[in-house]
Amino acid sequence: MFDRIVLAYDDSPGARRALEITLGLAKVHDAEVFAVAVEDHLPHYGATVGEVEEERAFEEQACQRWLRAAEAAADEAGVKLRSEIRAGHPAQELVHAVDAHRADLLIVGHSGHSAIWGRFIGTTADKAARHVHCSVLIAN
Repeated sequence: MFDRIVLAYDDSPGARRALEITLGLAKVHDAEVFAVAVEDHLPHYGATVGEVEEERAFEEQACQRWLRAAEAAADEAGVKLRSEIRAGHPAQELVHAVDAHRADLLIVGHSGHSAIWGRFIGTTADKAARHVHCSVLIAN
């Protein structure tokens, strides 16, 4: 049923649960898995060019660490997982990843925002789910 799965991964508790679900589904469906971490490296304050570069490097290292952990979990489960880091707005980059990999399932973790906060701005999962052309599973 699912041949290509894109997993949004940021090592949050929701993302770790999403990874667990992804690995189980990948085994059952013999699916390809693409784990995507997104750098959103624009500082939330006025910054110099050096500070922006420093923030970008910090985020890239974090993404690499997260994806290595996901790859290790996949190896242990006997699932082949390819990983990539994308830069930009998380929801948009997930939509682009789904399109690029011709995925038929996107799996994301729930953000953990309060219900009120999520209703005002929406979560990355909500935003991506509205724009992808495949099934979406949001892990709690």
